[in-house]
This record gives sequence, structure tokens and C-alpha cells, in this order.
Amino acid sequence: MDACASTALQHSPTRFLLVDTDNLFLDGVGGALQANENIDVVAIARSIEDAYDCTARHKPDVIVISWGKASRAFVHAVLANHSSAQTKPLIVIVLPRGITSIPGLTSLSLLPNVALLVHEQIEKLMLRHNSSKPPRLLH
Repeated sequence: MDACASTALQHSPTRFLLVDTDNLFLDGVGGALQANENIDVVAIARSIEDAYDCTARHKPDVIVISWGKASRAFVHAVLANHSSAQTKPLIVIVLPRGITSIPGLTSLSLLPNVALLVHEQIEKLMLRHNSSKPPRLLH
């Protein structure tokens, strides 16, 4: 067998958990994520308590979470609860418009599987990936 021969890989959708405690992104961005065939939104949580439960139950590949009072503790808990044998989820923290400095955010942003996005960046990203559809403002 050729060492460089490729085998057909089965493509499974990326599993997303959306956690939006402040109604920051779920209406617009959440709908766009759910419409993407390469994304499987396995759960939507409107509270941090539900987010803990959904994370344990569904083991998502990506957690998109709005930044709020309990978000930092949740992110640290999720990262700490995964053993080194398991893949840690990518955590995307969505910051509200106008936020530039939050205590503890710098330390989170240095972790390899944590990404910080301002709400406007998500809007631009979703508009770029949905360019076949008529542009609309996401809220």
C-alpha cells in the first residue's frame, strides 16, 4: 500500500454548544450556525447552570459563550474537567460591543483552546460564510 495514499475520511459535523446568558448573539449568529450543514448545534443554554449540564451531556467540540459574570468560572471549570486523554473543546468567548478590558480575560486569551471575539467580528464572519444568501444584519 502506498504510504501517501489517502483514505476516504468520513466527515462528521462539528458539535457546537451555544451559551448565551445575555441574549448577545443567539438570535442572529445562532440561527446562522444552525443553518450550516457542517455544524451540529447539540444544545443551547440560556444559563450557566444549563451550560454545565449540556457540556457534560453532549461533549461539544466547540462552546460559544457570551461573556458574563459566571462565564470565567465556567470556562475554567470546563478546561479543568477534561482529562488529558480527551480533546478539550474550543471555547469561543463573545464579548459585547465596546468591551475592551475585563479582569481575568488576558489570562484566558493566552490559552490555546480559547478564542475571544467581539460581537462585530462574529457578524462579519457569518456574513462572509453566508455570502450566497442576501446580507442581513445579525443581532
